[in-house]
Amino acid sequence: MIYLIQGQEEYFIRRKLAELADPKKGDVVRIDGSDRNFTVAALLEACEGNSLFSLHTVVLVNQPFFLIRKTDDRLLEPLYRYIQNPFYETDLIFYTYENNFSTRLKAYRKIAENAQILTFSSYDQKNFASYVRECISQEQLFISNEAILRLISLCRRNATLFQRNLEILKLYPEKIDTDAVDALCSRSYENDTFDMINALTGGDVSETISCFRKLSSHSDSIIPTMHALANQLRFLYYVSWLQSQGKKKNEILEITSAHEYKLKMAMQTLNRISREK
Repeated sequence: MIYLIQGQEEYFIRRKLAELADPKKGDVVRIDGSDRNFTVAALLEACEGNSLFSLHTVVLVNQPFFLIRKTDDRLLEPLYRYIQNPFYETDLIFYTYENNFSTRLKAYRKIAENAQILTFSSYDQKNFASYVRECISQEQLFISNEAILRLISLCRRNATLFQRNLEILKLYPEKIDTDAVDALCSRSYENDTFDMINALTGGDVSETISCFRKLSSHSDSIIPTMHALANQLRFLYYVSWLQSQGKKKNEILEITSAHEYKLKMAMQTLNRISREK
C-alpha cells in the first residue's frame, strides 16, 4: 500500500504514522527525503529489499523533495514504474509535518493516483473547543471552566500545541485555574504577531501596546518578541514581492513552503498596506 500523509496537525500525523509503522508488525525503514544524499534508487532498494526477519516492511519517507519542488521526470521514472506495481509486502509512506506537498506537481499527481491520501487539517473554532473538552474529560483533569476557555484561547486551534500543554497539565497536583494555565502552558504567537503588525501599520497605538504586552508577557527578554516580529515582517515582504511578480496563491505556497493559514493571514494584512510601507 502507498500513502500520502499531509496536513497542518503534526500530532495527528505522528499518531497515524505510529499506527501504520508499528515495529511489532514488521520492519520499519526511515528515510529523510530532504537529505542531499537521498536518491530514488535508495528508496526503491528499501521498498524491494527482502527482510530476513519479517514478512512485512514499512518505508517511511519524510519530506521527499520531488513532492515539494519540480524534479526532472527522468529521475523519477523508476519510481513511477514501481508505484504502478508496488511490492505487496511493503507499505510505502510519504509524509510531511510542514504541509508543503505541492498538488500541482506531476510527481504528486502520479503518486496520488495509486495512493491513499490522508490529510490532517486544523479544526475550526467550534470543533476545536469540543475536541479540547473531550480530551480533558478523558484525562479526568481537575480544571475550572475558565481555565479550559483560557487554554482554548492560548492554543488557537492548534491540536499539536494543545496536546503538549495537556501533558504538562496532567502533572499538576491541584485544581487547574487560569493562573496555572498561564504559568504552565505554551501559546501560539502567530496571530499575536500579525495583530501587532496590523495595529502598528494602522497607526493604532493603544492596540499596538496591548499586542506587545501579550507577546512579551511570557519572557523576561525583548529578543523573542523582536525575533517573531522580524520573521513575520520578512515573510510579509517576501509574499508581497512574489505577488508583484505575478505569482498566484498556490505558487506562493509552493515557493515559501508556508502553511496555508499563515499565507491567508499574510494576504489579509497585505490588502491593507503596500510593500513600500
